[in-house]
Amino acid sequence: MLKVDLREQKRSDKKTRVNASLNEDTHQKLKKLAISCDMTKTMLAASLIESCVNHVDIIEYYQRLYNKDEQYRVVPINQDGNITY
Repeated sequence: MLKVDLREQKRSDKKTRVNASLNEDTHQKLKKLAISCDMTKTMLAASLIESCVNHVDIIEYYQRLYNKDEQYRVVPINQDGNITY
């Protein structure tokens, strides 16, 4: 009989929680856009974050604004349509 230790297997669909604190204006905009898109606010926020961390121009924009230490700068690379750092 084959024994498998399930603790060592990684689920490909596992999610990690990120708790964002939004000001009231941003929250209202997210809420309205989520309703318009027939999504929950959480689903929409996750989709927006996923889009941003996979868009070279947005990555570069945020790094121009906020990167203070060049050794931590990420270099986005497009490999067959997938962005890696």
